[in-house]
Amino acid sequence: MNRRDFTHANNPSFACAESVLLLPFGRRSYLPAIVEVWGGEEVVLDETVDREVYHLRGAASPVTLVYSGMGSPAAANALEMVAAAGGRRVVVFGACGGVAPEVGVGELIVATGGVRGEGTSRYYAPPGFPAAFDPMLTAGLWGAASASGVAAHRGTVYTTDAGYRQGPEIYEECAGLVIGVESECAAAAVVGARLGLVMGALLFCTDNVTLAHDEDHGYRGLADPRVRRAFDAGLAVVIEVLSEPIE
Repeated sequence: MNRRDFTHANNPSFACAESVLLLPFGRRSYLPAIVEVWGGEEVVLDETVDREVYHLRGAASPVTLVYSGMGSPAAANALEMVAAAGGRRVVVFGACGGVAPEVGVGELIVATGGVRGEGTSRYYAPPGFPAAFDPMLTAGLWGAASASGVAAHRGTVYTTDAGYRQGPEIYEECAGLVIGVESECAAAAVVGARLGLVMGALLFCTDNVTLAHDEDHGYRGLADPRVRRAFDAGLAVVIEVLSEPIE
């Protein structure tokens, strides 16, 4: 297969930590909150890299934060960059919608895998290839999330390219099979597998249209104290797990 090489030719000084937190969404909310709490030191990259990168100096071991921007293509491009620059282990950390009644707003989801409802992953693996996260990394995230003081769930999420057009493919055809919906996880699992990365994902639920109360149906982000609590707890979990030695 012919492949153009974008191995950071214009950013030769960037060296990624082996452990990476991939944040797909929240440039004006989640990103500055992470940078403030964990002492983010910005990595200056040129205009060929349409994302933001920080080294988190407050972590016990080196961790690089990569803000990719929303969607599977952006996440795939970020993972290509991470793999080329020395990353080995990546946890996707981001917001998601709940699609199962047991998942409340402000609760955590450890994703074990994703339904490939997006288009990016087909460039990396055939349709039958599973979008599954690394079992050992997932177990570590689940153990830490279970002890975080915030309710946590684990299961499969649905990854879509059409966040404003969610329909029966999720809420009817996958009823009882998926617990959340978002825009990156399945692609990240498949792309990471292709690139030889150890991948995991921890999400925090910001809304859930299957719940009875209208207040749970709309996205409020960190303005919702339940989401803020889950974000803080989930972030601490991710940093804790990423700070452990890579086996």
